[in-house]
Amino acid sequence: MNCPKCGSAVTQDDRFCGECGEKLTQTDGNTTIAAPNNNNEKVEKFKSSLNTYKKDTLNESKGFFKNIFTRLDQEVMSQHTYSYKFIASLVGAGLLLLLIFLLILVPADLGMWEPSKSSIVFRILITSVVSLAVLFGITLGIIKILNVNLSVHKVLSDFIAFNLFSTVFFFLGMLFMAIKVPSFAAILIILSLLLFVISPIYLMTKYSNHNNMRMAVIYGILIYFVIIAIILRILVERSMSSSLEILDSLLNGY
Repeated sequence: MNCPKCGSAVTQDDRFCGECGEKLTQTDGNTTIAAPNNNNEKVEKFKSSLNTYKKDTLNESKGFFKNIFTRLDQEVMSQHTYSYKFIASLVGAGLLLLLIFLLILVPADLGMWEPSKSSIVFRILITSVVSLAVLFGITLGIIKILNVNLSVHKVLSDFIAFNLFSTVFFFLGMLFMAIKVPSFAAILIILSLLLFVISPIYLMTKYSNHNNMRMAVIYGILIYFVIIAIILRILVERSMSSSLEILDSLLNGY
């Protein structure tokens, strides 16, 4: 009898092939059949799907960066969208890069009363994710109020596309901060934050050129500024309240 995988000689009592290690089962006295290996099949399927994902993501990324840096306006005005997998990959890559910069820039030797480095890094990451989600939610909500007939997928694709510039400026600022050029780093980071804030206005303006609006786009912009003002007021009040509580606890401690 021979192993059906490599052809090496095996006996009826063998459970594994001595040459290739294939698991064997006997169905009768004359035939030895290799038992199906479900784990190997799952691994091969996973590798195949992973290779397909890498190939599709690479191909889509080439078109993405070319379109955004050369014809952003035309891309936003078209009906083209990017896959959710590719968008998730971009967001994941951005968060990973942010994590790397934070681990480099946040000092490890913080004071005894200060939160730990890991706590600060975690808070910044969570705040970044929540802020982007809120900004996109506001953008989508106002666009729906304006009666722009666009899908969530299309708005998300355009939101990610425009904010590629914001992200590039932000990480350039982080890079200059890492190489100890704080003045230029501050300018780039402030510019990136302004671009993030401007992105909903840009999208609303572009969509208004080719879509029937329930109201003028200026009202959408005013609604946006009112929402941003309310959010800023809440954040400032919380920050002041927290600072006052810390100050009060310090004074009462002496």
